[in-house]
Amino acid sequence: MKCTNYCFKPLGLLFLLCLIPLWAFSQNITVKGVVKDATGESVIGASVVQKGTSNGIITDIDGNFTLNVPSNSTIVISFVGYKTQEIPVAGKTQINVTMKEDTEMLDEVVVVGYGQMKRSDLTGSVVSVNDQAIKKSVPTSIDQVLQGRAAGVQIQANSGTPGASTSIRIRGVNSLNATNQPIFVIDGVVVDSATDDENSNPLSSINPSDIVSMDVLKDASATAIYGSRASNGVIMITTKRGQAGTATVTYDGYVGWQEMPTQLDMLNLSEYATHHNSRAALGLVDQSSSFVRPDLLGEGTNWQDELFRKALMTSHNLSVSGGNDKTTYAFSGGFLDQNGIALGSSFRRLSLRANVDSQIKSWLRGGINFSFAESKQSVGVTCKVT
Repeated sequence: MKCTNYCFKPLGLLFLLCLIPLWAFSQNITVKGVVKDATGESVIGASVVQKGTSNGIITDIDGNFTLNVPSNSTIVISFVGYKTQEIPVAGKTQINVTMKEDTEMLDEVVVVGYGQMKRSDLTGSVVSVNDQAIKKSVPTSIDQVLQGRAAGVQIQANSGTPGASTSIRIRGVNSLNATNQPIFVIDGVVVDSATDDENSNPLSSINPSDIVSMDVLKDASATAIYGSRASNGVIMITTKRGQAGTATVTYDGYVGWQEMPTQLDMLNLSEYATHHNSRAALGLVDQSSSFVRPDLLGEGTNWQDELFRKALMTSHNLSVSGGNDKTTYAFSGGFLDQNGIALGSSFRRLSLRANVDSQIKSWLRGGINFSFAESKQSVGVTCKVT
């Protein structure tokens, strides 16, 4: 059988018909859209690029973009601080995008005196302590949270009394205002930690369970806003705030005991009388009529047992937080009752904190912060030994 050229015509026509849908599917179209964040604000300067190519554009002042791409391509939208999104075009000519915050990038942002800065742009040293450090310990005041956890920060207790003040030194001593204590800035409010009374601590009235993070600053660019007060450093504290979503109720608490790890090995009464008489025989001290017969005195009183005790310590914290895309809230309350190991010493604190944040308009955001604390401290029994 001999085949002529007419045999190939049906096959060629079928091949051309197969190419027509592919050509139609891959033709270029103009895609327009708007890029906004979760609050509805336009994202200026976001990158909109055809995946796998250099064909791209950035959004204008209103978040708009226009890009000419194949109808079967994928566009990639990215911006610093937000998650990168890949969206198939699939023939659509209008694509609006809502960017989601990248929470994993928050570690690259640090709090400074003027607000927030990228860690790479900060010239000074910053030490951060998060709320995980609080969960691993049982601090009664916020200065105890930093103890042993922040490089370059030296903290020493001025007294063993519950709720007593501490001496805080951040990378050396260079006082300009007669004190070496840093200042604490809690949600933008300055709290002075300096006190003339070693038993009194103004920071002990703040519940450590309300803290999200603590940033220790000591450099000109971060602390200049506070002037000479910041010459000894600034400790920026951020407290917990509400997050959009279902209301969350959280409780944490503990009950514990404190006691002396060991007692000093001391003489009992008869042993002390014998020792006193030996010194009197050498003329070092005067004779005492109370120690004539040491063997009749017995053991006497162990004053370590009388002055020190096994002290109960308990803490209870309850918080409620939640909200929606427009308004978030957080309420918390805490109660701490700590008995000191020295007889008569104790510290008690009742704290309440609340904050409400609301996106009133697309260009206006407002909030209310409320904080209340009542603390009572007992320093123990004062004895005079003669």
